[in-house]
Amino acid sequence: AAQGGDPVLWQHIFWVFGHPEVYILALPGFGMISEILPVFSRKPLFGHPFMVYSTCAIGFLSFGVWAHHMFTTGLGSAANSVFGGVTMLIAIPTGVKIFNWLGTVWGGSVKICTPLLYAAAFVGIFTIGGITGVMHASPPIDYQQSDTYFIVAHFHYVVAGIAFAMFAAIYYWFPKFFGKMMDDKMGQIQFWVTLVGFNLTFFPMHFVGVDGMSRRYYTYHAGMGFDFWNMVETMGAYVLGLAVILLIVNMVRAWMSTEKAPADPWDGRTLEWSIPSPPPVYNFSKIPMIWERDAYWVDKHGPVARQPRHQQRAGGTPIHVPRPTIYPLVTAAGNTLLAAGFVSPLSPYLSLVGLAILIFGLYAMAFEPDR
Repeated sequence: AAQGGDPVLWQHIFWVFGHPEVYILALPGFGMISEILPVFSRKPLFGHPFMVYSTCAIGFLSFGVWAHHMFTTGLGSAANSVFGGVTMLIAIPTGVKIFNWLGTVWGGSVKICTPLLYAAAFVGIFTIGGITGVMHASPPIDYQQSDTYFIVAHFHYVVAGIAFAMFAAIYYWFPKFFGKMMDDKMGQIQFWVTLVGFNLTFFPMHFVGVDGMSRRYYTYHAGMGFDFWNMVETMGAYVLGLAVILLIVNMVRAWMSTEKAPADPWDGRTLEWSIPSPPPVYNFSKIPMIWERDAYWVDKHGPVARQPRHQQRAGGTPIHVPRPTIYPLVTAAGNTLLAAGFVSPLSPYLSLVGLAILIFGLYAMAFEPDR
C-alpha cells in the first residue's frame, strides 16, 4: 500500500478467484452423491434434468457473488445490494439439488451401507452450511459476523462437509479401483465416529462466533468466555483424527485381503460396474451401446424397447487398444518443457523444443499399431 497498491483491489482479485473455487470443490461432490444415492435407493435420480441445469446455474452464478466476502470494506449500498441478491439467488439451484436428492431416497428401497450413510450425512451437513451461507447474503448480518468463528463454522460445513461425499465415494468405488471390498461394519463405525467428531469440532464455532470470537488468532486469553467450546472443538478434532485412522486401517485391511470383490457388488446403475474389478487397462474393448440413462441398470433389471438385452451386450464399436507405451510420458514431458519455456530465460527455444516433443508424442500415440 505504501507504494500505491490498493488492498481492496487485491481482495477483489483474490475473491473473484476464491469464491468460484469453492464451487469447483463442491460440484464433484454433488456428482458423487448423485451417483450413489440412486444405487442404494434402487430408484433413478429424481429430476435429472433439473439437477443438470441447476449445476450449470451454480457454475454461472458462482462468478457473480465474490464481493459478499467484502461487505465490510465499504463498497457502498448499491454493490452490497447486488452481491447480496445474487448470493441469495444462487441458493435456489443449490436447494433444487437438496430436494432432488431427498426425492431420490423418498419411497425407495433403501439399503443401509457405508456409502449411503456418508451420502445422506453430506446432504444434511451441506444443508446446514448452505443455510448459514444464505444468512451472510444479508449485509447487516455479515457486518456482525464477519471475521468471526461463525464464518469458520459456515465454511467447514460447506467445504469440509465435502469430505463426507469423498468418503462415500471411497467406500463406493474402492472395489472397482482395487478389486477388494472394504469392511462395511468397520465402515459404519468409522462413519459415526466421523459424524460425531465433525460436529463436535465445527458446530460449537457457531456459538463462539456469535459471541464475537475472532478468527485468525492462534490463542485467546482465559476468561473471555471461549474456553469451554474451544475445548470441545479440540476434543472433536482428535475424534476426527481417530476416524481417519479407522479409514486408513480399513483400506489397508481390504488391500491385504485375499478375497476378491465381484464386478458389481452394489448392483450398480452405471457402466463401470459391467466390467471386471479392477478394470482392465483399456476399460472397455468395445464402445458400449447406450439406450437409456442408467444403461447397465436397465440391461440388468428392465426391458428396453429398442433392442433385446443380448443385442445390447453384443453391440458396440471396437476401440483401438494400444500396447503399454512410453509415449504419454513423452507427451507430458514435451508439455512441461513448453510451459517452462514461457518463464525461462531460454524462451522461446525451450518452448519450441517442448512443442516438438509434444507433437511427436501425440502423433506417436495416434499411429500406434493395434494389439
